[in-house]
Order: sequence, then C-alpha cells, then structure tokens
Amino acid sequence: MSLAEIIGNARIKATLAGYLRNERVPTSLIFSGSDPGHQLQFALNFAKALCCQQGSRLDSCDRCRPCLAIDRGLFPDVQVLSPDGQFYRKAQLDELIGSACQRPLQGNWRVFILRDAQKLNESSANAFLKTLEEPLASNVFILLTQNLSQILPTIQSRCQILKFAPLSHHEVRLELQRHGIDPEKARLMAFFNAQGSEGIGEEEWREMEEKRRAMLGILERLMRQSEVEDILLDLYDRSRSRDAFIAYFRELVNLISVLLRDIMVLIIDPAAGGKLVNPDFKDKLMELAQTARIDTLFFLIRKMEYLLRDIQRNLNARVLILEFINAFVPAQGAARP
Repeated sequence: MSLAEIIGNARIKATLAGYLRNERVPTSLIFSGSDPGHQLQFALNFAKALCCQQGSRLDSCDRCRPCLAIDRGLFPDVQVLSPDGQFYRKAQLDELIGSACQRPLQGNWRVFILRDAQKLNESSANAFLKTLEEPLASNVFILLTQNLSQILPTIQSRCQILKFAPLSHHEVRLELQRHGIDPEKARLMAFFNAQGSEGIGEEEWREMEEKRRAMLGILERLMRQSEVEDILLDLYDRSRSRDAFIAYFRELVNLISVLLRDIMVLIIDPAAGGKLVNPDFKDKLMELAQTARIDTLFFLIRKMEYLLRDIQRNLNARVLILEFINAFVPAQGAARP
C-alpha cells in the first residue's frame, strides 16, 4: 500500500506529500490521535515514500526492494520501537541514539518510529531530547501517541504535530473490506468501531461476535428476569479491578443499548430486518420484541445513556451495577418516565 491509498485523513496525506514535494521533511514529527494502528500505517508508508528507489517524489512505488522490505519489517534504515513494559527504558533510548548518530545504511534516510511515545518517562525523554535538538539531516523521528498531553512540552516544541481525526463509519467499512472482510461483517465491525471498539481483523471480528452473543444472553435474562442473581454476582466479581470493570461495563452498556434499539425497531415494524444493526440476531430479538413495550424500551435506552454518563463521572462500581440491574426490574421500568 502507498501513502495515497491509505483511507482517511486526507489533510494529513496532503501535508506529508507537501513535505516530500518541497523536499522539506521535518526531522521530528508527532502523530497524535485515537487510533494507533492508523498512525502507524501512515508512519510506515511515509517512511516508504522517503526510502523508495523507483517511485515519484510524492509517494512510494510499493514494488522496489526498500518498499517491500519495509512492509516486512526488514529494512535496516526504518526502525519501529515500542515501550519495554510500562515505559521506554533508558537502554532502549541509548541504542536509538547510537543508531541515530550513523548515516543511513542503504538509502538517503533513516526513519525511527516510536509507538506509544507518551510512555517516554522523564529519564528516557531527557536522554532523547539532545538527539531531537541536534539531529542528522538524514534522520526522521516519528512519535505516535494517543495522548499528546502526556508528552513532555520540551519534546513537543521540537516536533511538527499532526493531529489525526478518527475514521468515519464509511471509511472504516471501506478499510475492512479492503482487508478482505465480508461486506456484512465489515458493516457491523464499522458500527462497533464507531462505538469505541478496537481492531479490524478476523480475530477481532470473532471476539466481537462472542461479546455480542454474550451481551444478547445477558439482555435476554434481564428482560425475562431469569438468573439475574448470576449476572449480579458476575458484575460484582469483575468490579474487584476497577479499570477492567469500567472497560467491560462500558462495552456491556453500549452493546445492550444497540440491542434494545433493534428490539424497538422490530416492535414498530416486524418486517424491518434490513434496518437492524444486528440482523443476524433477528429471530431472538423478535422473541424479545413480542414481550416488550415501547415505553419500557424507551426507559431502558435512556437509562443506558445515563449509565454511560455516570461511568465518565467515576461513580462507585457498586452504584453502577445496582442501577444497571434495577433498570430491568419490571415494576421500576414501567413506573419511571
């Protein structure tokens, strides 16, 4: 894949093409955004455009030896670094600094890509700072981050900062289909990607499919008031680790909100299968629709929205769990607006 073929962030593509066209490539860049995989894709393809031996000055040919070697992670003048544990270790930066003092081995550029650059702690960042201040003209450093505010201001001030926008639903679907994902799977995965889920491969699809089935099972038990105590105990058990619980609970509430929306669609129009987010669950959702009321579903969807808001407010896990379970108690669900 060449830089021009990457889906999304056309403005950033134009900026990078401008660097190449004008032969004024910054020695240090920060790519900041919510999707680290997308940032890495841009960084590697920008490196290919710099190191390509046959393409135009604006992009890579995607066929020459450097392009193919970069795709395989085997080109010596392009290095991708990741934190060793919770942070980058000083030894990692010492090795990078040593490499950055050398001329390119096979081309005109050396490109160093640092994933999760916010994990440069103060010690490793300070060791790196002098290299950013006095770089070789043939070096390009690209720092990738999901949290720009956690990168030291002294490093930010020495870099060109490019802020990536999240991919739209349509862009994610196109990207998935280009990866060989079935169009219907791509539609579903694009939807849930927009809801905050990560990943775009077959493995991620299988994980998402399992989660959706699990959440449908939880919703069915809650609406039928069957084995609710088991759900309650499971949630309490998960709440022992707050961060892990909040991530699970947010996903639980998101997915159940979408399932409730589908049930409401089927109550209004039983033939509206094409309008469902989860058409593969239509039969089971239809069963639930036959026993549900529109006003109850409106209440539940609003309750899920309130719970998502309360998660952001860092409410106590026990409070969140009880609010979630109590929302499905028939007497309360029917009585409250």
